[in-house]
Amino acid sequence: MRLPFEPASFPDVLNTLLQYDLTPAIIFLPSRRGCDEAVDSFRRTRLPDLSSEQQRRIANIVAEYPDEATYVEQHRQFFLLLRKGIAAHHAGQLPAWKHVVERAMAAGALRAVFATSTLAAGIDMPARSVVITASSLRSDDGHRDIKAFELAQMTGRAGRRGRDRVGFAIFVPGPFQDMHVIAEKLLSPPEPVESAFDANYTMALNLLQKMSPQAARSLIERSFRHFQNRKLADRLRPRLQEVKALLDADAELCPAGDRAQTFAAYRPIARELAAARKQLRRWQNAKRQLDLDDPDTRADYEAAVNTVRRLEAAAADFPCSTCSQVSNCAPRAAEMLEAQRRYEHLAARCSEIENGLWERFKKCVAVLQHYGYLDQHWQPTADGRWAAQLRVDNAVFVGELIRAGILDVESPRHLAALCGAIAAEDREFPLYEETRAEYLRPLRQVRGIAYAIADVQARYDNYCTMTIDYDAGRLLWTWADGQCTWEALLAMTEAVEGDVARLLLRTSDLLGQLAGLSASHPKLAEQARAAIYAIRRPPVED
Repeated sequence: MRLPFEPASFPDVLNTLLQYDLTPAIIFLPSRRGCDEAVDSFRRTRLPDLSSEQQRRIANIVAEYPDEATYVEQHRQFFLLLRKGIAAHHAGQLPAWKHVVERAMAAGALRAVFATSTLAAGIDMPARSVVITASSLRSDDGHRDIKAFELAQMTGRAGRRGRDRVGFAIFVPGPFQDMHVIAEKLLSPPEPVESAFDANYTMALNLLQKMSPQAARSLIERSFRHFQNRKLADRLRPRLQEVKALLDADAELCPAGDRAQTFAAYRPIARELAAARKQLRRWQNAKRQLDLDDPDTRADYEAAVNTVRRLEAAAADFPCSTCSQVSNCAPRAAEMLEAQRRYEHLAARCSEIENGLWERFKKCVAVLQHYGYLDQHWQPTADGRWAAQLRVDNAVFVGELIRAGILDVESPRHLAALCGAIAAEDREFPLYEETRAEYLRPLRQVRGIAYAIADVQARYDNYCTMTIDYDAGRLLWTWADGQCTWEALLAMTEAVEGDVARLLLRTSDLLGQLAGLSASHPKLAEQARAAIYAIRRPPVED
């Protein structure tokens, strides 16, 4: 969208907010990078410093995190946080930094926080004003319009309980701001809550360890997700009934009862019969000139006669062969054939939606039975009982790595590297310099197991992700030696510190699952506990 004027700079926006006593403010931006660039824009301005009291409050808050204080003070935005009361808050930053920003904002020591929309959900950090700079947000599929509940969460941060009688939501013009969208969403009710509940291997093992398959199905069918699925199927049923009524009405008019299927079967026979009759007429017209005493000629002629007789007999099995309206049937039959396909699609879709959660559960069971974690009666085996303790994305994947002995490595550091490689999710951790990593050689076996599991999952139409990231493994190997500094670790990769911290925490969580297997795998559990101790050091925290 081309604006008839230059959008206001963020220093100008903040100066205006200060002029009208509208701070502290949360300024929402669509991206992490946008938040950081907005904060950096204040380095070139002469914004007055905070009062000494406000600076003291911030310093005291930082001091309450002694293990992480050094990393907070070394943050490139710390000067602006302490002196100007400005900071960015998003998922690309260290947890300690975000905690300090949240507490400083709650203490009234900040002027503005530049944040992504994720701040609006689940964090108690109200402000006097919120500034919304875009009506669209980034998603996995590119930019999309903001949702009504997201806008409600953002605007709901305006106004501090017990301090402000009214909060202010301010919409700043910009290239991604459409006030028509904003107006529509402000007047719209929040979108319905969508359940994220889904069946997985861990859930199947735990349910079947405690109850019968029938009880498990009953429990699943009482879930909110199943309730929503039934509601969705109910919305499709009127369309299904409408198409069925069309097919039923046509069936009463057609002697065959099922015009689409009957005509579809009859039409190729009729066409073949017409062609055979045409060929026979050519023989008959040329009969006087033909030498029927010639064996080959007579055989060809008789074959043509027999073909016509055979096709006439086949056509006679259909009511279409004697129907006076058959010549007008083609368009109607095509319409009914399309209606039949639509009916079958809608019926299958309704069944898939209504029974999808249970069908997904059964697919998980099939894969678990294939690998011997469940027996033929859906009861957990000995391996299934310890695998049920693995609260991970793909318990079969981790379970097979344990069974194969791949995680029985020589040191906690080796285990941390392997677990880091499979805990990386979908974010990448590109390194500036790749080196040969003998400690990651077992990942070749991991990859082979992952491919085999993927084939089995495809056979049962059950897809559960598996990740193998060599670069993430290298980062964990480096960090778990206990000597690498945080700055040196970040210098290895293009990834931002918040993503690296989240990788370490996810790896620690996976190791925590392995540490819980003391009864079945005591050596692995001991190694996992030691690896957690090596990873969980400042600035990595919960």
